[in-house]
Amino acid sequence: MNINSLLPIVNNDSLANFQAVELLFIPVIWVNINLEIDWSRSIAKSITFTHHRTVVVIHLKRWQWSNNDPVTADDVIFCIDIMRQYGEKYSNYGMGGIPYIIKRANAPNPQTLILTLSHPVNPIWFELNGISQLIPLPKLQWKNITAEFLFNHQTDTKLLTVVDGPYKLAKYQVGREAMFLRNNHYSGNKPDVHRITFVMYTSASGAFWALKSKQINLANVPHMLLPGKQLVNSLHSCVTNGGYGINYVALNFTNNHVGFLRTLSIRQALQHAINQEAIIKIAYHGMGEASFNPVPSDPATYLSPQMRKITENPASQYNPRQSKAILTAAGWKTSPSGVRTRHGRTLSFTLLVSSSSRTLRAIAELLKAEWWQIGVQVNLHIVPFNNELSILGSGKDWEAAMVPWIYSPDFFPSGDGLFNSYGGMNYGKYSNTRMNFLIHDSETKNGLPYLYKYENYAADQLPVLFLPMPHYLVKYSHGISRNQANVALSLVHCSQ
Repeated sequence: MNINSLLPIVNNDSLANFQAVELLFIPVIWVNINLEIDWSRSIAKSITFTHHRTVVVIHLKRWQWSNNDPVTADDVIFCIDIMRQYGEKYSNYGMGGIPYIIKRANAPNPQTLILTLSHPVNPIWFELNGISQLIPLPKLQWKNITAEFLFNHQTDTKLLTVVDGPYKLAKYQVGREAMFLRNNHYSGNKPDVHRITFVMYTSASGAFWALKSKQINLANVPHMLLPGKQLVNSLHSCVTNGGYGINYVALNFTNNHVGFLRTLSIRQALQHAINQEAIIKIAYHGMGEASFNPVPSDPATYLSPQMRKITENPASQYNPRQSKAILTAAGWKTSPSGVRTRHGRTLSFTLLVSSSSRTLRAIAELLKAEWWQIGVQVNLHIVPFNNELSILGSGKDWEAAMVPWIYSPDFFPSGDGLFNSYGGMNYGKYSNTRMNFLIHDSETKNGLPYLYKYENYAADQLPVLFLPMPHYLVKYSHGISRNQANVALSLVHCSQ
């Protein structure tokens, strides 16, 4: 992991940065691994929707900053102001309608926040995707500070002297480690762990060997090293799902060099050629879950009945013979080199792959081989993960990219921000009027059937190419309890 930002709102929303920030700053509501609001860990004590679901009244607990100043509704409004200043550069822009859905935010008293929205909302959607993003920021201490200033000072420890989370920053060394000590002024239940130190290794295997030599107390066993897990057999074990998320191949619909990716039949051919069971068996060593749409399979809380059936029988979705037939019918003929061509154009593209783990590179090699079998040439471009995010965010002439996505803070997987036309994380600029309509319905209308329609349509239309999600074996030392391990793991929960 590489923590390169310690501030909310302006960071790149990587999992490492999220884990660091959430130790320091608590959101208005805390959503647990069961996708429910955990009121015991939330700053809010109640949320009420009125005026035909266009006005939201949030009552806050009496919470305090680490300097004993009270956390107030004005601190939340300050967060909304920073989001508005930051605009579309905000990584979660558009998810939960944040910030533009909020027409007005006012605080009649320090413990009450009233949000007036631009249109009626599905309460579950707005709670899990909108309110979940709101994080009180220390308005008094950050007075006159702008979003641009925060962006340019993401590792400035002087900005973190006042926090409201369970920990305070004790030490930070760029690219090396970040140490957090328990915040004795924390208003919630005091955490079991007094100190958490994230050590930044350049590879998962480096972290594994550090675990084996007892330099660190907790780490995942990289999938590529699972055959050697007996080397740490003496440590406690648990398994996580890696978080509520999806893995996929993003496609750049704005890049004319790969304009063929805009054609649905091409995307269908590519998807049918992906052998998810083989990826799970070979790259994940049997630890994974198939996934064929934007709604995660584990837990299957929001999977539609149709997608449940497909996920239970992943072999039915692997059909390279059908892929070849689709491409042939579309006029793509196999050349002597083995690559398909049509009207002088070659069916080839470059795939961005994070260098963060050998497992990802193994998956990329499997994809390359699978697509070659149907006549599609893929060139792999390996880059550091943060570089990949920068390339995707800048809209440069990339063509395709392997992307992980964890649904946090957008815990209700409605697709807002990901696959609507102007979503902040819609890297490939996919745009589909019906998709926008279905996402909007899932946001504004009550009931899961609207979400089901969206996820079924996304599975058919393939705004991205879907990949399986891994499970992870976590090993931790005997001096750590299961509860303490879960504190460090943050977004995921260790079970088994």
